[in-house]
Amino acid sequence: MIISKLPSGNFIYYNLHSEEVITSNFIEDISLGIYCDRLQSITMERVNADIKASISQGSNIVFDFKKVEAIQSNLNSYFTDLRNEGYNIVFINITKDIVNSLGYNFFNHPDNLISDIIFFDKITLDRRVKEGYKRFYFFENGNNFYPDDFRIEDAFKEHFKNKLIPFSDDHGEQHTSSFVYLTSYINLKKFISHEKEFCMYAIYLLAVKVLKEWRKIGPIPFYSDENKEKQDTPILVCQSLNSSYIVSILSNLLKLDILILDKIGPINKLYSSLDKNIIEKKNYIVVSDIVCLGTEVKIVKNIIQFLGGFYLGNVSLIKTETLKKEHIKKKDATIAVFSIDSSNNKDLKYHIKTDLSDE
Repeated sequence: MIISKLPSGNFIYYNLHSEEVITSNFIEDISLGIYCDRLQSITMERVNADIKASISQGSNIVFDFKKVEAIQSNLNSYFTDLRNEGYNIVFINITKDIVNSLGYNFFNHPDNLISDIIFFDKITLDRRVKEGYKRFYFFENGNNFYPDDFRIEDAFKEHFKNKLIPFSDDHGEQHTSSFVYLTSYINLKKFISHEKEFCMYAIYLLAVKVLKEWRKIGPIPFYSDENKEKQDTPILVCQSLNSSYIVSILSNLLKLDILILDKIGPINKLYSSLDKNIIEKKNYIVVSDIVCLGTEVKIVKNIIQFLGGFYLGNVSLIKTETLKKEHIKKKDATIAVFSIDSSNNKDLKYHIKTDLSDE
């Protein structure tokens, strides 16, 4: 399984940390979650096999080393093999230590771009800066195919939209929890079933967003805007069975427990460490599959707060943005990897209507 492969213009992109996360957690059962930072040879074996099987020789390949702090010895053989096969390679977000470990420090392409690489210590949370490259070509000159202004986030969102379009079905009915009409229904179950690898990558990116928003040190402690003091690790709340697949993977990556709520009440638990009830003064993050107007999230938030828990926020694979960003209060914002907004809703044939409109 390769999850991060993204065709973008004149090159193919691979996120090596996400591939290592798959290796550590689902192939070798090392179970480090998203906290692994050492690239292994077994990961590059999978990536190389995918490249040789699906990408023609002479193509341009981008390897993103973001969050990779160390590599297994003799890993250079995999990159050298691809280069000898005729592939053009550029490394991005790579430290000079890794370049030296690979033995490639003698390559001096004129368009290599030096940049600091930021890491955070897992134990002390100290911010560490390492010398590195935003862009390092694995050849001497020519074919500077990786542009300065390229943003992988934009490429991912465009790729997400194009993959989602076939799963946007005509609807034209009232939304189940809000007094509006939806012209389309995003069949997320079918989307996840048909695009398993891509959705796994999207959930990985969602886990990264969760850490960026809330994590302060190792897997603990987390914090909330209301209480900046150190908190216990939060529990991921699955607000419906539809989002159970997403929350189970997030739990694995973030090493957090799960509480499943459905129909305004806990009906099940996945692991023996889970409690069936909201725990007073415990932190909770509500996980959704898709957030339209946020009614269900508000219901779960109220339950958590009424029973004495701390609501940290809501994360989702997809969200709709019905307000301009400047009009959304941060505490009410849903963190998602893809947004249906005014820039793409027409492509998805996704509109929200009321009877007050003649359209």
